[in-house]
Amino acid sequence: MRFNPILSFSACLLVLGFALSGCTKYAPFEGYAYDCECGGLTWGDRALNMRMAEAEVISEDSTVWRYHVVADLRREPEIENRDEPRDLVMTIQTTVTGDSSHHVFAAGDADFKLQEVDSPGIAVSWAMEGADLSISTSATSHTLVLHSLSANRAGNVVNAQGVFTFDLQD
Repeated sequence: MRFNPILSFSACLLVLGFALSGCTKYAPFEGYAYDCECGGLTWGDRALNMRMAEAEVISEDSTVWRYHVVADLRREPEIENRDEPRDLVMTIQTTVTGDSSHHVFAAGDADFKLQEVDSPGIAVSWAMEGADLSISTSATSHTLVLHSLSANRAGNVVNAQGVFTFDLQD
């Protein structure tokens, strides 16, 4: 039997055609911006996607609460490019009595902390220069209205406002 280059070439094309047609084709990953739908935060001139809003009671008499809020600090192109996470983390601890309360935090108050957490876990603190907020409570949720917040990091001053709902039913 003699080697036939045309027949060999045809057989290779046939095998290649089967191999390529059998490959699964997937649409390119579009991605999405996670938003917990637990409120909203305006940081400077932009609205941030919310990642988490969580409340925990700290005292035995249920009057001292700690609130954790996490928002995505990346800009839209960074989110679209799936850049590494960069989150703003607010931790607020305060006394809550009755159905509503008003709180003012002075610059440097240890009960109001702000951090920027960059992947892979590098945390940079923001200096809280003052905050004004109110908290409304019900049996199933707390709503925190951040009327104003001034934050500073290395001379970069940002003003913020927001509303966060903390679902107490788990």
